[in-house]
Amino acid sequence: MSRPRLLVLLYAAAVAVSSFTVLRGIDPFDEGFVLAAAARVADGQMPYADFMWPYGPGHPYLLAGASEVFGNSLLWWRLVRIACDAGVALLVFVLARRHVPLAPALAAWLCSSCAMAQPVSANPFPVALLLGLAGFALATAPESGRRAVLWAGLLVGIAAAWRLDFGLYAGGAVTLATVLAPGSEIRDRAGRLSVFAGAASLTGLALYAPFIVAAGPGDTYEALIGASSRERSYWTLPFPLSYDGSLRGWPPGALAEDLKDVLGFYVPLIVTAGFALAALGCLTVLRGGARSIAWQLVGLLVLGAGSLLYLLSRTDEFHANPGIVVLAVVLPAAAWSLWELGNPARTLAVGTAWLFALLLVYGVANRTSALLQPQPYDSLDLPLAHGVKARPVDAKALPEVVRLVQRLVPTGEPIYAATARSDIVRYNNPLLYVLTDRPNVLPRDVGLFAKPRTQRRIVARLRSAKPRAIVRWNDPISAAREPNLRGRPSGSRAVDEFLASEYRVRLRRGLYDVLVPRHERGSS
Repeated sequence: MSRPRLLVLLYAAAVAVSSFTVLRGIDPFDEGFVLAAAARVADGQMPYADFMWPYGPGHPYLLAGASEVFGNSLLWWRLVRIACDAGVALLVFVLARRHVPLAPALAAWLCSSCAMAQPVSANPFPVALLLGLAGFALATAPESGRRAVLWAGLLVGIAAAWRLDFGLYAGGAVTLATVLAPGSEIRDRAGRLSVFAGAASLTGLALYAPFIVAAGPGDTYEALIGASSRERSYWTLPFPLSYDGSLRGWPPGALAEDLKDVLGFYVPLIVTAGFALAALGCLTVLRGGARSIAWQLVGLLVLGAGSLLYLLSRTDEFHANPGIVVLAVVLPAAAWSLWELGNPARTLAVGTAWLFALLLVYGVANRTSALLQPQPYDSLDLPLAHGVKARPVDAKALPEVVRLVQRLVPTGEPIYAATARSDIVRYNNPLLYVLTDRPNVLPRDVGLFAKPRTQRRIVARLRSAKPRAIVRWNDPISAAREPNLRGRPSGSRAVDEFLASEYRVRLRRGLYDVLVPRHERGSS
């Protein structure tokens, strides 16, 4: 098969791996957050200036544009995600193929395809990762000239407009790989670096400039960096070291399912160990004199270090995905190079290969389980669902809840989505603003809403705006206790007390209550 045909086939296959679960499930938190931001943009608001948004401006503007052209839908971010998943997997194959034969490169492709496909979220990191990897691949391609480096800088600058951190990680990866590249003069490397750095920085600055002007440097910094740095301890999770789930020995199917869960639990540990072994392997390869092989891998480790920071921000399977993608390239390439060095490097090669095999098994097991043992979902009877399905409890209740809210609240007037209790908020449900097509009474859609000071501000806003309907999301997950500061009750239930005194239940369906002002008449 010719190389172009192989690449087309791999891209199509990665689309299939990612897309067969695309219609399954809705995500009240991440999906709601992203789509609510896109709705605000479509309404003329600007990130950082008019509403809180912790990522680059690219994603809400892309999704707002799709909604303006094609209409509101839960599909648009999912289609973008599928395209990015497949593109990332294809780039992993291209990068791996530079260092290993076809079979290990295909294994790297499969590992990254499965990792990107599950677990899935509307978070904008896949776009940034795709653009960053594309920039790295261009800048480090054999015989790449300054034009390729220029395009690489443009791509990395655009990546920063989706996620500033991933753009910086990709920029560091290209920079180090360029410095280490063999066979070029110092002047040539300096020239390539200046072209890349100029293109990346100017592109990123140009894309952020309108928002910095509108919001001011201080508010922009606070939204992108300050708030997340200051509130880190509210979101992080302990590093998973002690598995306390079930491990049934019989029947075989139950054992396989539990072993999959064990592997998933330890994925953050496997990823961390993978980067440690990859760094040691690259150092060994460099010391062994194979600089022509290791320089790209060392550059990728910079992107890997950023992916590790992303994982440590919240050590779960979702945040492990970018790290797995980088390791899908580095581990097979390092293992192959170490094996070629002979003993004693082959011992390290075997360990590196085993870690890659664990990540490959984890990804394949996840997708196989999703294919053969799908969770129950029902069609969501809402105009913007377009075939997206939800849990039966949500699919049954949400259409009636949405229709009532739209009947009670005129278009353009705000509502508020409350959680089960206001003193402990693990997740809120900004997706309700999207489904009802009604704006949030607050200027931010997610945050630390349980804090006493924040609750006082919410109550003041509710008193002023007097929303005609409030939807309370009673899912126990909204108040589940996490092992972090967010999992501790704040001691204040000011929002709950206000709602109890000023609102009453108009409709109760499943996990949702529709509340209306007490002075209005109507049946419960």
